[in-house]
Amino acid sequence: MNVLRILVLIPLLLCSLHADEPKSEGPPEQTIAAQRLRFIKSSVKDYQMLVGPKFVSKLTVVPEPLLRFTNPVSGLQDGAFLVWQSETGRPMVGAQVFLTNEDLWIHEFQSLATVPLKVTRDETSIWEPNRAGVEVKLVPDAPAPAARPVQRLVQMRQIANRFSVADEFEGRKQTDKLRLMAKPLVRFGADGTDTIDGTLFVHAHGTDPELMIVIEALKVNGEYRWHYSLSPMTGYALEAMLDDEPVWEVAWRQPPYDSTEPFMALVHSRALSLKSLYQLVK
Repeated sequence: MNVLRILVLIPLLLCSLHADEPKSEGPPEQTIAAQRLRFIKSSVKDYQMLVGPKFVSKLTVVPEPLLRFTNPVSGLQDGAFLVWQSETGRPMVGAQVFLTNEDLWIHEFQSLATVPLKVTRDETSIWEPNRAGVEVKLVPDAPAPAARPVQRLVQMRQIANRFSVADEFEGRKQTDKLRLMAKPLVRFGADGTDTIDGTLFVHAHGTDPELMIVIEALKVNGEYRWHYSLSPMTGYALEAMLDDEPVWEVAWRQPPYDSTEPFMALVHSRALSLKSLYQLVK
């Protein structure tokens, strides 16, 4: 075999030797985000959520997080917003799974249900809100729900825009005005049912959801009318206004949290921190 032929074959042999090696998933930051996403989804799969009053019907978690977020103000390195739904698709529990600056993964839950819930993990009781998480109210001065879904979505977005929300971070006197994320995260409802249409909107601090608004067209005395319910996705104090009039508020809640209340937060684990993940991908 002459020298020229050897020089031609060497690159081909090297390509063959490396053909079966696993390919990189991308830069370290992308690898970290992908590993954390797998961890987040895995960390919630063992929760079982049952709906009162009989605690037979199960809630189902939406498989993929509806949002990924960070919050430098409150020291969150990474986080995801998830929702558990009823059989009809209505959001019943909102949750945040996030990593703090102390490398702690926190699971934070808020009931969106009008009934009590029972939540277990590995057959151990985790959270049992014994009262409704929301109060469903009629939207004042709202038009009748439109006939077409596209038109109803416009109406729901207009209703959501009538709310303004302020967040008191860690009890400080200066409040932060939250922003409405324009795209609804959940759409539910069906013709011929008690709920013809509905959406879940969130007000966020940056990209971090802090308040949830469920807007739904419910049948009342044979006709559909728009209703709303508000609930926090944070332990900090919140105040909401509708058309510049106060309509809802919640005080700052601090640990230890009461597992019978509609809001609950717990430490899940200390794993997959930024430091350890960088070590994994090096």
